[in-house]
Formats: sequence, structure tokens, C-alpha cells
Amino acid sequence: MSITLVSIIVFVAITLVGIAAGMWVRDLFFAGAGAAGATLPARRLRRLPTVFDAAPQRSLRGRIDQGFERLVLESGSEFTAAAFFLLLMLCAIIAGGILGFLEDDPLLGVGGAMVGILLPLLYIVFQRMRRMGRIREELPIVLDMIARTTRAGKSVDQAIEVVAAEVTGPLGTEFRQCSRQLEMGLSFDRAVRSMAARVRLIEMQILATTLVVQRGAGGNLSETLDRMTAVVRDRMVSYRQMMAATGAGRVSTMIVASIGPFAYLFLLLVHRPHLQLMFDEPLGRLLLLLALLLEITGLVWVFALLRSEE
Repeated sequence: MSITLVSIIVFVAITLVGIAAGMWVRDLFFAGAGAAGATLPARRLRRLPTVFDAAPQRSLRGRIDQGFERLVLESGSEFTAAAFFLLLMLCAIIAGGILGFLEDDPLLGVGGAMVGILLPLLYIVFQRMRRMGRIREELPIVLDMIARTTRAGKSVDQAIEVVAAEVTGPLGTEFRQCSRQLEMGLSFDRAVRSMAARVRLIEMQILATTLVVQRGAGGNLSETLDRMTAVVRDRMVSYRQMMAATGAGRVSTMIVASIGPFAYLFLLLVHRPHLQLMFDEPLGRLLLLLALLLEITGLVWVFALLRSEE
């Protein structure tokens, strides 16, 4: 590997480290600062409106951008979408640069860069799944708390404040943001619907609709929430039964999907000339491209069949 290419990789890596560190420090310490250094009550309010409040994009690029930003925000990460994207590029450059420099093989460098991008993405996806699972577990408790508070004669706004003060999990964080929005003068309908847009669960959509309709038309909210709590618990039981029933299918899908990448890695490390022949010959490149397309198509199809409604 030439010294020029190494210098370019090092320069890009150092630049990305500086930008990512600066954005992380800004988001961590200065996100609550407003104009002229005024401090806002909550540091996340400065980021509004987010992708949750924006209209869905129709173009493929817009949908990808919104999906990526939604993934980062729904995971509960302290990173913004731009900072996390820089982190992905940094991991790709470090992993790919180290492998390519040590082995003096651009092909191995490309493989290292792909691994450097894939690992943080898998981590953020796992964090999102874990956070959504915790929210689903906390939702019946929150519904019971709102029902008891309204049954005691309190208003819905006061019930939201009680939930924000008492619940400590990720759902409590969302209710605290909703409570702060109400305190700052945002309308009740917009604050509740914004919370439902941030937590994309069907149960939260039903809760938001129930609160908005009750706010406008009146009615016995506590009894409605009691029935809704029973429905949510029944849905959780059904969801666990479905996850248990499809567990073998999901594990077998992961095993089958990992055979191709592991076979590629094995040939890359053990018998590289055989793999290089696949890249040198036109038929080999065509077969590799076809294998990649079939792998992606199969994964999308199987996960679409196994995916539960969130």
C-alpha cells in the first residue's frame, strides 16, 4: 500500500474523529442552550421538529434518510443521526484501513470496512429492540396509573405529570417530554400525537387517540383505560406466544443467512487465490452479484414473514 493512500486514510480518519467528537460534545453539553446562551428546561427540545414530526418522504433517498434518523432516535442513543453516521464512517475507515494496511490487500480492507459499518448498526438495532420491549412492558403500568389518577378527580394533564414524575423507564422519558411540551404551551393534541409518533407502537397510537377524543368529547376515561389495559396485557401474552412459536424459524434464518458471509470469510482467510479467481473472471463476478442479490432478497422476504406488528 502506497504512502499516499495511507496518508489519505489517516487524514480522513482524524477529520472524522474531530467532527464526531465535536458533535458529541455539542449534543451532550450544549443541546440545552438557546439564543444568547439562554438555557432551556430540556436539552432535547432544541431538536424539535424531528423526523417524527416531518411528513413521510416519497423518494427512496428521503425514506432511507428518515429511516436511519428514526432508528437512531428510537434507540434512545445520545447521538444525533449525523453524528452516528460519522461514527459509522470512522469505524469503517479504522477497520478497513488497519486490515488493508497490515495485509496490503485492498479486498481485505473493503471487507474490514463492511464489518466496521455492520457492527455499530447491529448494536443500534439491538438497542432499539430492547428499548421498545421495555416500553411495551411499562405501558400497562402507565395505563393503570393514568386511570387511577383520573379516577381520583385529577385532569389528564395532571395524570401525565404524575406518570412523568413516577415512571423511570424509557416510557417515563417520553411522558416527561410530553409534559414539558404542555408546560411550554404546545396544544394537548399535538403533544400527545407527537409522543405517539416517537413511540411507534399500536398501543401508543390507541392511547393517543383515546386521550384526544376524551379531551374533546368527554366521557369516563378511567373505565376506558381499564379496558385498554386488559387488551394491552392480552396483546403482550399473544406477542410472547408468537415469539416463542417463531423462535425456531428466526434462529434457522439467522443460521442460513450467516452461511454465505462465513463461507466468504473462510475463503478469504484460507484460500484467497480461489476467491480472487471469482473477481477476475466475468462469470465469477456475475455469480457473486447474483448471490448477493438473492441473499438480500431472501432475508427481506423471511423477515417480512416473521416480523411481528410493533
